[in-house]
Amino acid sequence: MIAHIDMNSYFASVEQQANPHWRGRPLGVCAYLHKHGCVIAASIEAKKRGAKVGMSVDECRQVCPDMVFVQNDPPKYRAVTSRVFSLLHQISDKIEHYSIDEAFLDLDGWYRDEAEAAWALCRTRMRIQKEIGDWLKCSIGIAPSKFLAKLASDLEKPNGLVIITPENLDKTLSTLELEDACGIGRHIKRRLNRLGIYTLLDLKYYPVANLMRTLGKAGWMWHERLHGRDVDRLEVAGERLPKSVGHSFCVPRRANEQGLILPIAVRLTERAGRRLRSFGLFARSMSIQIGFKGQTQNPSFYHPFENGSSCSMAFGEPANDIFSLTHGATELLRNVWDGKRQVSFLAVTLIDLVPPSGQVPLFAPSINNIAGAPFPHNIGERSFGASRAVDVIRDRYGDESIVFASMLKLGGDYAPDRIGFRKVEGLELSS
Repeated sequence: MIAHIDMNSYFASVEQQANPHWRGRPLGVCAYLHKHGCVIAASIEAKKRGAKVGMSVDECRQVCPDMVFVQNDPPKYRAVTSRVFSLLHQISDKIEHYSIDEAFLDLDGWYRDEAEAAWALCRTRMRIQKEIGDWLKCSIGIAPSKFLAKLASDLEKPNGLVIITPENLDKTLSTLELEDACGIGRHIKRRLNRLGIYTLLDLKYYPVANLMRTLGKAGWMWHERLHGRDVDRLEVAGERLPKSVGHSFCVPRRANEQGLILPIAVRLTERAGRRLRSFGLFARSMSIQIGFKGQTQNPSFYHPFENGSSCSMAFGEPANDIFSLTHGATELLRNVWDGKRQVSFLAVTLIDLVPPSGQVPLFAPSINNIAGAPFPHNIGERSFGASRAVDVIRDRYGDESIVFASMLKLGGDYAPDRIGFRKVEGLELSS
């Protein structure tokens, strides 16, 4: 028995909780307070008026003239999430922190049946509203599998409770369209429609062999999910390691005019490196992506990189120290940018992550670019020690307490701290 907890309109609700004057009013949380800034979260009231996540501030004002806009505040959201997840850990010992506003709970062995589990979860929801914030709402889904639990929590918002059992599964699926399932988009929907599949119930009873011929392994997985069999492993908090670590930034025109592209790339790299070290991991390689003015982009939740330039490289030895990472980012930036074109987007990603091997390299690590030519770079235990010392200083005195000289001209609005909805690792729970 799996439960899915989904905090409703989370970022916007946290802002409304923090400022009572915004409660009951349409509100949008933005990455940047600019007319072209993207709304990354909309309040329940704003959604009812037609404002949607992904719209620009100007577009939202057209459908909802009295809408309030605020810039996102990642530390505030992390603090609230920490308190919410702490309450969830009191009702189960197996929890997946799926994202900043979602969690899965394995309830097997804790409760006798769905009714008892529902009572415990509703009581926890009441504690969230009483102990953390009365304006915070969450939807609850209970089902035999992870996929069905998430599907159930999406059926009634806000503050809903839906239980899917083997007895009501078919009735529930018959009312849902294909795109109601997380993971089925327009492309897969068209392929399924050509097979005569129009609802999730149609998909459940379609011959699995024929489905696999069309979708491959994914066809078998959809067949199993819709039959209530759990093929999606619950990634228990503390057991999961990220597959990559990165940061991105939509670069304003003034940053180009002020010659700040390289410092921004360095700041993005430092942020990614600091997160990498907090996980105790090393990167075997890294990549940088760059977008230029005039290219089609929609910077809402993810990097929708189109027709830009990108470059990757491998480290001679897995690295996580400041000097290796920033040196690599600098060289990659030179490979993808001539210093003349106006940059509109930058992203740095550390990939192929591994834990420390404990082995001492025979030679000083080197970095290889995309063509395989080594970049001389003397790296040793002192570099790693210096990186750890810098992290300690920043933890105590702030991110800007110690920086590279090239970053001195950067203001706080250049590549600031950001928070994503998906896959939150390393969240500290409040006691």
